[in-house]
Amino acid sequence: MRKLVLPLLLVAALGASSGVMAAGYGSGATMVAPAMHAPAAHALAMATPLHLKLSRGTIKLIDAKACTITLASRNVYQFGPSCDFSRLKVGERVSIKWAPKGKLRDATLIAAR
Repeated sequence: MRKLVLPLLLVAALGASSGVMAAGYGSGATMVAPAMHAPAAHALAMATPLHLKLSRGTIKLIDAKACTITLASRNVYQFGPSCDFSRLKVGERVSIKWAPKGKLRDATLIAAR
C-alpha cells in the first residue's frame, strides 16, 4: 500500500493542475487579457492613416504662397491652404508625413529634426 501512495499523489497533483489550466480554455469560461492603455504619443501615431509615408531631408526651398516645400532631394511637398512655415528655414533638417495623390505629394505634417 505504501508503494502506491506516492504515485497516486503525483497523479492526483498533476491531474488537478492540468484540470485547472484546461478549465480556462475549453470549459466555456472566458479568459480576458488585462487592459493596456497606450501612451498619448503612441495613440496619435496609431490614429494616423496607414497610407502616409515619411520623408526626411534638408529644406532647399520654401514657397509660402503655394504652400510647398522642396527638399534637397528635389521632391516637392504640397501642404494645405492654411500652411504656416514661419518656424522653418532653408537648410533645416525636417521630417515630412505625406500621401501620394497622383503626381502630387500631399503633405500633412512637417517637423524639424
